[in-house]
Amino acid sequence: MSDNNQAVVAFLGNITAIEGADKIVKADVILNGIKLTQIVVAVGTQENTKIVYFDSNLCLSDDLVTRYPDLKTYLAKGNRVRTIKLRGVISNGLAVNVDHFSVYDNPSTFTEGYSFTQLNGVDICRKYTPPVKMMSQGAGKGKKGRKPPKSRMVDGQFHFHIDTAQLLKNAYRLDPKSVISITRKMHGTSAIASNCLVKAQRRGLGRLLFWKDLPKRYDMVYASRSVIKNGGLESGGFYGYDLWKDAGEKYFKSNLAQGETIYYEILGFTPTGGCIQKGYDYGCGPNEYKIAVYRITKTGPDGHIVEYSWQAVKGRCIELGVTSVPEYYFGRATELFNLPVPASDFDKHQWVNQFVDNLKTHYLEKPCTDCKGGIPDEGIVLRVESLGIEVYKLKSEAFVLGESKAKDTGAEDMEEGQG
Repeated sequence: MSDNNQAVVAFLGNITAIEGADKIVKADVILNGIKLTQIVVAVGTQENTKIVYFDSNLCLSDDLVTRYPDLKTYLAKGNRVRTIKLRGVISNGLAVNVDHFSVYDNPSTFTEGYSFTQLNGVDICRKYTPPVKMMSQGAGKGKKGRKPPKSRMVDGQFHFHIDTAQLLKNAYRLDPKSVISITRKMHGTSAIASNCLVKAQRRGLGRLLFWKDLPKRYDMVYASRSVIKNGGLESGGFYGYDLWKDAGEKYFKSNLAQGETIYYEILGFTPTGGCIQKGYDYGCGPNEYKIAVYRITKTGPDGHIVEYSWQAVKGRCIELGVTSVPEYYFGRATELFNLPVPASDFDKHQWVNQFVDNLKTHYLEKPCTDCKGGIPDEGIVLRVESLGIEVYKLKSEAFVLGESKAKDTGAEDMEEGQG
């Protein structure tokens, strides 16, 4: 299970005064010796206090808030954890003393790094989702009274993208000798185009009675981050205009090899005039969008998946005439900042700390240079070259603050609306 969207046991450290503030101080949230983020806490908080950390993707449960009503002070509507700015200091998330959770489970459970959303069957937190989800563009019910078409999808042939893990929670996994790529994390809406095996259309009585045993053929399937757009046997499942179908057909309809799946971001504006992500135009004009590919796989008829290396992704994008996400670095991790190769476990711990600090300094808290208005860039993705897919995300705190403010206003998010 991914460690995203879960509370995690950590410690507070590096507690420092805030200029002009007499009731609050700033503190680092530290996990396995790595600074996850910075939060604002009350004066008198002690160094190395063991806490449960909730980031701003989470909502606290009613049970937890009812038991500890003082927590409401730090929450937005729906018990959502916020990222805020106090006295010029970004406070990213919420830290709750670990002792508060002994009513749910044995204190020995809460070792450093323990992640959870439930304790002994009681909900503690969940991922934030907008209270009213927008419908995908042009979506509707189809013809009145018409039943949804049966699925044409074949088990094991189509795959959504994995839930990208947070780098700071997994930095201890990094091997200095690994070959890595670092690419720009772009703020659009995720899309998938796949030339995969599906059940073939059959006319007449057989179509009605034997749909489970239909013959298979390769055909294009389009999806958002979590919704297949044309998974039905009948009309293809599209009702009206659909951005993900539009982009998939524009760039990939006749280009993909059998079994090939492309994962990419759609950036800019919809052809009907809406922002894909408010403020993030990425140089697109009105009613214009572009794409950036970040992953490619190939699935065989037996369901075996071959993961394209980052170098292969770039090469395939050139063949297809499309753009891949911008690359900042490719090579061995230890050569990126010329840090010495660690000779012991202690040295590796020091190396990881220095490596992460350098990542933040070099790549985060920068403006989006191809967007108007100096809006913050989202961050980076670090990929470890291996037979499978091992990727980690690292976001700018300024971006996270802006994201939290947008949630406060109830702004619609095309990505969340596809959940």
